[in-house]
Amino acid sequence: MSNMVNLIQNENMKIYRRPRTWVMAALLLAVTITFAVLMKSFGPDGSISALTYMSNVSSLTMLVFIFSVVIAADIVAGEFTWGTIKLLLIRPVGRSKVLLSKYIAVLLFMLALLALLFVSSLVIGFLLFGTAGNKDIPLTMGGVLREYGFRLVELTINVTFAFMISTVFRSSALAISLAFVIMFASSSVMTILIALKKEWAKYILFANTDLGMYFGSRKPPFEGMTLGFSITMLILYYAVFIALAWTIFRKRDVAG
Repeated sequence: MSNMVNLIQNENMKIYRRPRTWVMAALLLAVTITFAVLMKSFGPDGSISALTYMSNVSSLTMLVFIFSVVIAADIVAGEFTWGTIKLLLIRPVGRSKVLLSKYIAVLLFMLALLALLFVSSLVIGFLLFGTAGNKDIPLTMGGVLREYGFRLVELTINVTFAFMISTVFRSSALAISLAFVIMFASSSVMTILIALKKEWAKYILFANTDLGMYFGSRKPPFEGMTLGFSITMLILYYAVFIALAWTIFRKRDVAG
């Protein structure tokens, strides 16, 4: 247990000692503040509450995704690029623990950014907008937390995918490129498949990542899709990503 804690601490040190990490956090905070200023300046007077602002700011989880993918793509592939993987694997711990420590460090970084987004939007929202707002759009803190929870599920799946690509192909650039292309193109592809009524598309990962569609006025894009179905599909894809990463990392030859 102590070995695992030390490994995770070591990975966190690698992440947080780099200036880019703090630049990412500063950018996220700056965008959050800018978003508030714009809403305050151009939004209807008295119609925006702190909770409304926080709900809108949840869309900035896209930045959390981008920054987390950069870390996930580099945390394994970077070891191969810089040739430090050999030094890492000569420690008296198994490869599985090494990879697990990296994965946990990535998830902790993602959670830290998401917490920064939530807390900063909470503070800024109540400072600039207060509790007043349009009563025709009822929002509760529970509803906002649920929205962030849905975003967290989507973030975890997407970041795990980037981590898997980094582990399998040993290339940070490839992992980042593939993650961004697939994630950003998925919306357009799914829109086309939904329009064509391709029922098999409900088994695609990106048809199931938005669990919020089961808790509002929206309907699932295909017949037969339920909350249980989407959760099952997410678990299956997650298991595949993890299995691929761990299997290939444990068997990979690092002597060359």
